[in-house]
Amino acid sequence: MTPSARVGLAALAAALVAGPFALLAAADDGGAPAAAPAPAAQPKTPSPNVRIVFTVIPSTKKATVTWGKKKLGIIAPHAPLIVQRPRDSGPLDVIVKSDGCVSVQTRAYTFEDSKVSVKLTPNDQKNTLLGYREEEPTADGGVPMPAQNPDAGAR
Repeated sequence: MTPSARVGLAALAAALVAGPFALLAAADDGGAPAAAPAPAAQPKTPSPNVRIVFTVIPSTKKATVTWGKKKLGIIAPHAPLIVQRPRDSGPLDVIVKSDGCVSVQTRAYTFEDSKVSVKLTPNDQKNTLLGYREEEPTADGGVPMPAQNPDAGAR
């Protein structure tokens, strides 16, 4: 290898080693103070009321929402019922009723705005629900009723 080739190879090696350090020095702005970060946005304070939106599926049905004896409102076809309550005032145990459908008991919380969707099941399809029990027949099945006195049959 000639001496000029060695010098060229040494310069190439020096450039490969010193290159990243030169780029780092060029990217550094010489110790100038960094720009102050943008002030952090203040957390939004929650409103004193929450909105609870009640809807039913299918939306073509009309349903009534009650909270105990108090009627909260009616869910009209294709329109939700919106109830406003004080924040953190406790849960609402509501009953959603519709003609020809099984009544549904559910709970709505007042921690934050929420949406409660209730699927209405027709009475003739209630056997498809989890926990359904077949109704016991009301007939006595031909067995004679015992006497109504306290000593029924005792002699």
